[in-house]
Amino acid sequence: MSDILVYIELLENEITDVGLQCLTKGRELADKSGSKLCCVVIGSNIASVPEKLACYGPDTIFVADDARLKNYLATPYKKVLADLINKLSPKFIFFPASTLGNDFAATVSSEIKAACILDCKKADYRANALTLKRLEFDGKVLTNFTPQNESRVVATLKDGIADVKEDKRSAEVVNLDVVLNENDLVSKVINREIAKKTVNLKAAKIIVTAGAGVGSRNNFKLIEDLATAIGGEIGATRPVVDAGWASHDRQIGQTGTTVKPDLYIACGVSGAVQHRVGMMDARTVIAINTDPSAPIFRIANYNIVGDLNVVVPKLTKLITR
Repeated sequence: MSDILVYIELLENEITDVGLQCLTKGRELADKSGSKLCCVVIGSNIASVPEKLACYGPDTIFVADDARLKNYLATPYKKVLADLINKLSPKFIFFPASTLGNDFAATVSSEIKAACILDCKKADYRANALTLKRLEFDGKVLTNFTPQNESRVVATLKDGIADVKEDKRSAEVVNLDVVLNENDLVSKVINREIAKKTVNLKAAKIIVTAGAGVGSRNNFKLIEDLATAIGGEIGATRPVVDAGWASHDRQIGQTGTTVKPDLYIACGVSGAVQHRVGMMDARTVIAINTDPSAPIFRIANYNIVGDLNVVVPKLTKLITR
């Protein structure tokens, strides 16, 4: 019996970083509980993936390689994974807490009638029990979830759940027979375009982020100037990206990137929970906002109540003089 099963998410047939984090966390939990760690990868032309996965500690790697699985679709993917789960009877099934992962996890949990916990920030195994933690109530409460008895649990683990570590073992690779019928293939992907990332915010030590308070594309240059002066990367909230002032690969938050910089400067950022979950692990946060009651001030280390159009140029001048 496999006690832990990790779904490995692929992007353009490459393993995502959060997928490797889930595998690393799975290895940690398996070692603590004396369990077997398995992972499953689903896609098309993915023969090279198992060798890469073997470096991160799985005992068994299940591979569903089929042309019909080239693009993620809930119905056929659910069929493949549910069939595997019914054969293995794992107690815990982990997915990355990405847009795809959260959708897939909820679909699979409904199919196998298991509890489902999304966006878990922490996972640990103590006193013979798994504890999952997630932020709730606008990020004010860290709620603990512990499965009862032999309950099967599906959970998605957020970016940052673990530092990826190599753990080379002799992993068994098992190729799955993919059985799909016409009802499993009622929809198909006509076209799929993926915007290439031009910036790596996850590696940035300093980030200067623009919020809706920036007000205009012209004012966005103030953020660029400060980031250049301080040697940092430029981040953005979703409203700024939606307005077209910054590219999506600079978006930080629930539907963007999760970051952990040494210094995070939030300019005109109100601090909605969707954004805070992406940056709340920053070591030092400086917030600039005209509203003294802005939520961002609750988690900032240094608060500047003022107009960013006045404050930011002064900061830039101080740094460059």
